[in-house]
Amino acid sequence: MPLHPAYAQVSALLGAVFILIFGNGLSNTLIPLGATAASFPPLSIGLIGSAYFGGMLVGCIAAPRIIARAGHIRAFAAFVAIATVTALSHPIFVEPAAWAAIRAVTGFCFAGLYATIESWMHDKADNVVRGRVLALYQIIHYAGSASGQQAIRFINPASFVPFSLVAGALALSVLPLAYTRTDPPEPPPVPRLRLHWLFRISPVGVAGALVSGIANGTFWSLAPVFAERSGLGASGVASFMTAAILGAALVQWPVGRLADRHDRRYLMLVAIALAVAAQAAIVWYAKSDPWVLILLAALIGAAALVLYPLSSSHAQDLGGRENAVEVSTGLLLAYTIGAIVGPTSAAWLMGQIGPQALFIHNLTFHVAFVVFIIWRLWQRPGRV
Repeated sequence: MPLHPAYAQVSALLGAVFILIFGNGLSNTLIPLGATAASFPPLSIGLIGSAYFGGMLVGCIAAPRIIARAGHIRAFAAFVAIATVTALSHPIFVEPAAWAAIRAVTGFCFAGLYATIESWMHDKADNVVRGRVLALYQIIHYAGSASGQQAIRFINPASFVPFSLVAGALALSVLPLAYTRTDPPEPPPVPRLRLHWLFRISPVGVAGALVSGIANGTFWSLAPVFAERSGLGASGVASFMTAAILGAALVQWPVGRLADRHDRRYLMLVAIALAVAAQAAIVWYAKSDPWVLILLAALIGAAALVLYPLSSSHAQDLGGRENAVEVSTGLLLAYTIGAIVGPTSAAWLMGQIGPQALFIHNLTFHVAFVVFIIWRLWQRPGRV
């Protein structure tokens, strides 16, 4: 059976994603480790994580207009250029407020990059293949992130070298798109950012994006701190984070195939119920053998990190191709709102209870989302 043409049409984009996320994956682990090495207090590290998503919030509002004005490729290049400069700024200004400001600008750029990438993919994929195209995107995303996480093993997080490596990867991500022969989507009309409209057509999609932001933003910002304070060294932190990424990557394709054939909400329900169980286990075994923690990290990644792509696919099914940019940016806005709140509230809770409070925080929101999905399935049965 020949491959669906959507795969060929997004191949260059996926190449760019791998290089881009290699740099961002390294940065996501590097920032909390570098902040810890610089003796930033835990609450400051949480605020730095929230600042990234605060920048994303502004980016969600601005990105649709930038994409409509410049087109997908030129918008991508502009966001990458700014993000490259911010990566190089960290070792110059080693101070919590400065890092928070730098991460806010970086978050703005990545909101634009994700909106560009995801609206491009949704434009090329129809409902029949959307779940698998997004699954392939997530696999590439996690492969790039895992590669970036592993790079921390070989470099000193307190030096300028890893920040230079991040900047180099971001800059190189432009090359696949610069040489592609595939036409990008036509620049869309300037969409309105109507979160109330999006929630009306897809309550589970928006709620899933919000909960993903709360839990995933918290995990990426503070899991390295949890791993270090649970007795893992620098290489153990890298293994912990990579295990979560690989766990997520391994399930993306089978989950995507199932989601294209069944009601995506059932897949969300099963995945988040498993995430609750895995997070409860890691709270119980927080001071256990390092390999137990790494295995549980893989299970959390496999269960919790599929929620956003499932939410996105579900909302795009209902929103229609003509609204792809509006749906993508609306979901990203919901994700970002959650990710602003999550790291700061979890960091405060970790200061009160200990590092395992990270997962107490996240499983609480996941339990609430399980209840919400069950209610929506009762309210609106069927695939939509």
